[in-house]
Amino acid sequence: MSNFMNGLYEILGVPFGFVISIFYALSGNYLVSIFWLMVIVKLCLLPSSIKQQKSIAMQQRLQPKLRRLREKYGNDQQRLQKETQELYQREGFNAMGGGCLPMLIQFPVMIGLYQVNYHPFSMVLRIPSAVVASLKEAVMPFLTETEAKSAFRIELYALQHWDKIDKSAINGLTPELIDKIQLFISKFSFMGLDLAHTPNIKNFDAYWAIPIITGIIALAMSVYSLIRQRKTNPEMAKNPQMGCMMLFTPIMQIYFAFLFPTSVGIYIIMSSAISFLQMIVLNHLYEPKKVLARTMVDETIYRRSKENNTKKIKEAEDK
Repeated sequence: MSNFMNGLYEILGVPFGFVISIFYALSGNYLVSIFWLMVIVKLCLLPSSIKQQKSIAMQQRLQPKLRRLREKYGNDQQRLQKETQELYQREGFNAMGGGCLPMLIQFPVMIGLYQVNYHPFSMVLRIPSAVVASLKEAVMPFLTETEAKSAFRIELYALQHWDKIDKSAINGLTPELIDKIQLFISKFSFMGLDLAHTPNIKNFDAYWAIPIITGIIALAMSVYSLIRQRKTNPEMAKNPQMGCMMLFTPIMQIYFAFLFPTSVGIYIIMSSAISFLQMIVLNHLYEPKKVLARTMVDETIYRRSKENNTKKIKEAEDK
């Protein structure tokens, strides 16, 4: 399993490393680079988010029919499920509504970003592999026994211990490469926080701000979603699982923020904040009542157009 995960990290790290290296070459700032990566991901997910919002409106429209089915077949779950699926097919409703796609895409993004963050020399700065290997060897004397065993973190440790490394002993480390690395290090921070540092749950310090902010945004999104759910689908909102999910998501976000370096935590914060803003905007633009009104107008136009075409065909046949 470990080999599989390592292979997955490496596979996903390559394309994300390539994208971030381009953004870094253009912006000269690593944090700005992951921001633009986040923007691209959000743009890719926007059609799915719109589809999901429209699906919520359609679900609200079907509530009376679903309620009648539950009243009629409530004691026969197999028949109820069959009738529900047939209703969805007649109405052209997809129960998934695109809701799983954002989560499926975010997962490889997080893994890819995780891999890139631990390989700044090779994946972001594109330092030659031989030089990177020498840097890894040069930093080993400055690491603890536990750190030395974390092979995938060695590049990041070399970045953190850059001032202690004897640059003259590294073959191929030209003055140009040294300047390139030092410029990267000088900007590898945010509001005084080292982007390479991972918050320690046992040591309360300024880095705890990342998990705390992450949890607050996630909780706000969950509460907002629950309120919207109560308005659009009161029956589902009564489900105890909804309350559990409202707490589960923030807890998981906080957990991940303590696992990953600060740079990844900031990405989670930016992504969650944009998702929250997008959710509010889409809920306004595609408010269920508005969507249903437009749908009814479109259906009326289609029905009348179909009736007119049928009438014209009939008149032509009579002639």
